[in-house]
This record gives sequence, structure tokens and C-alpha cells, in this order.
Amino acid sequence: MNAEQAAVVTGPDVGATQVAADKWIRAAGYLIDVLPTFLIILVAWIPIIGFVLAGVFLTPYWLLRDITGASLGKLALGMKVTGKNGQPATVKMRILRNLPIAVGPACMMIPVLGYFIAGPVSGIIMLVEAVMLLSQGERLGDRLCASAGRRQKAGAALGRGRPVGSPSLP
Repeated sequence: MNAEQAAVVTGPDVGATQVAADKWIRAAGYLIDVLPTFLIILVAWIPIIGFVLAGVFLTPYWLLRDITGASLGKLALGMKVTGKNGQPATVKMRILRNLPIAVGPACMMIPVLGYFIAGPVSGIIMLVEAVMLLSQGERLGDRLCASAGRRQKAGAALGRGRPVGSPSLP
């Protein structure tokens, strides 16, 4: 589903109308998700094993960032991961959609060779992901698992419901 063709669906756990998130909002969410990696990448400065350790920490971060339904960036911008039909994404979908962006950090775990291939592999994958998101409104990961980023429609809640991705109150 393309962001410009935003189909309106009802979120079962929110009780408010949702629409497909704009591609620029999704890009901003990704940039927020990158911020914690700057702390993790400091591990790479440890002599001899640092680069491999950075891969050990970065791979699960990227692979599992949406495991709860929304990454840090999505939570900050009121988005969550859903199926293209608007239904909640399964855990399998949330992991599979991040597989392409976890490949580069996984390459860092290969001793010696990873030092040379992780950067180019990550760069190529990020370029493909960015071009697909900005030109077609969905990432390669979205196509792998038929998922979409959704956002609460402006004015839909008006005093009822809660922002998309926020925890429920008891």
C-alpha cells in the first residue's frame, strides 16, 4: 500500500481511525531509531573484538526494534506496525520486516571479512530501503511481510482512545 493511497482502517486496540503513515514521517521515525546506535557503535572502538561485539549488539537491535509493535521512532511519532489490511502485525511479521536492515550489522560479526563488507552491504541495503520508501511509500521489509506503518488519523480520537503505540492504562 502506498502512503498516498492511505486506506482508512479501524485500529482494534486503539478505537480510533488510522491511516497509512506518510513516507516522510516514516523516514523521520527511522532517523530517531538510528540515535541509539551511536551509543552501541562505541563498542566498535574496543581493540580486536570491538567490531564483532558491535555487530552482536546492533543485529538484534535492528531485527527486534518493532517487536512490541512500534520502535522508538514510531512511538515518538504516533505510529505502529500493522498488516496492510490494518490488522495488528504478528511477531513474525514485525521481525521479518526488519530482516533487510539487520543484514549489514550481522555482517559485522564475521571476523576480519566483516570489517570490509559490513559498510558496503549496509549502505546498499539502506539506499534500496530509502529509494523504495520515498518513491513507492513502502520499504523492502514491508513487501517481505505485507506490513505497513500506520498513524492515528488527525482529529479521530478527540478525547477518546489514545495515541497509536502508547501503553494502555489499567
